[in-house]
Amino acid sequence: MTEDETSTSDYSNTAQSDLSIRLRSARVLQRLSQGLVGKAGPFHLVVSPLRAVFDGMALGLLRRSDVEDMVAETYQASPSFYDPRRYQLSHETKMLPTLQRLAGERTELLDAFCGQGREAEVFARAGFDVTAIDRCGWMIDAAKIYAEELDFATDFLVADFASFQRDTPFEVVYTSLWMYSTVQGSENRASFLKQCRALTNADGLVVISCVGSIADSRFTKAIRFVFAKIVGCLTLGNPKCEWGERIYSGLFWHHRSDRSLRREVSAAGFRVVESIHGQGTDPWFYFLTPSDEDSEASGE
Repeated sequence: MTEDETSTSDYSNTAQSDLSIRLRSARVLQRLSQGLVGKAGPFHLVVSPLRAVFDGMALGLLRRSDVEDMVAETYQASPSFYDPRRYQLSHETKMLPTLQRLAGERTELLDAFCGQGREAEVFARAGFDVTAIDRCGWMIDAAKIYAEELDFATDFLVADFASFQRDTPFEVVYTSLWMYSTVQGSENRASFLKQCRALTNADGLVVISCVGSIADSRFTKAIRFVFAKIVGCLTLGNPKCEWGERIYSGLFWHHRSDRSLRREVSAAGFRVVESIHGQGTDPWFYFLTPSDEDSEASGE
């Protein structure tokens, strides 16, 4: 994943009538921003701030429902791009020894936001008993075919993580690469962590993943944030925009700091057992367990 990756960011040819005016307008602004990538010459000093203006305006326009539509469309636009037969990443394999060490004898694992089965294969071959969920039915269908072709065992289910329930909790809950950074708004991230807590047992392990800070100057970040706030308030789009939010590659991102993430997971009743920080846009992994205080309060 790179900031200006365009294989999925030019958005699909989905009928414009199916999309909100806010999302269509945000697309135009994103295209203007993308058009400035790599520009040099006498105006190079204003390119970065101008891109931040366009990006901020697009960000301010989009409500949560618009972001969800944008993300769904991005995936649907290029299903082959995320096909695990060609979309190969090494992050999970590098993280796996830490996960196995911390999980110990706990092998029952939920793979949330599983996509087309790439991560499920890693965990299944490592000896975990994997249940994998995604709300996109076409992705689950593709994952089942992939698992049959490569002969690994996983129970794939069409389910929305936010409302997914099971009678017995999991021993390990894994949420897909960078997923925590794609949740818009602190309230929604709190709900995300609450759901992680609800799906794991009292001594279970939760793995979340995010992308850290980016190389933009503080001035550029400030421009993006200010214009997002202004447009959000004027259009009633995303007036609660937070520092560090971005839109690129057709997806929403919230760039984290280690301090802010630890504060959020602590407030949600978790403690960080261990973390792995990647470089650049490589994922940061956080391994969480329910805090002692939270377990005592719940009587577990």
